Amino acid sequence: MKTGVRYQVIELNTGETPGLGVLSPRDKPVVINVKGPSELRSSAVEHLRVKIDGIPFPIPSTITGAMFVALPDTFTSPPAPRAAPTPVPVPKAPAPKAKTAR
Repeated sequence: MKTGVRYQVIELNTGETPGLGVLSPRDKPVVINVKGPSELRSSAVEHLRVKIDGIPFPIPSTITGAMFVALPDTFTSPPAPRAAPTPVPVPKAPAPKAKTAR
């Protein structure tokens, strides 16, 4: 992450700002709770990674610089489907050896 990236999260229904700050590469992830649809504003939005309810929310590659990104209302928008776990292949048992006649 780039040093000095400013961010602000604004709840669209209430106008509240539950998240505001400046990030640096050594910061822990910021967790922000919102009550509805919200807007993420940043001085360099392309350097942010966003997860909503644990699911990555990709910021479109066409959005760069000091822009804002509309975040969905998690109460009315279902989360994206999680990837199904890949089944582990089970090794086949060796075929029994045929008895030889003497």
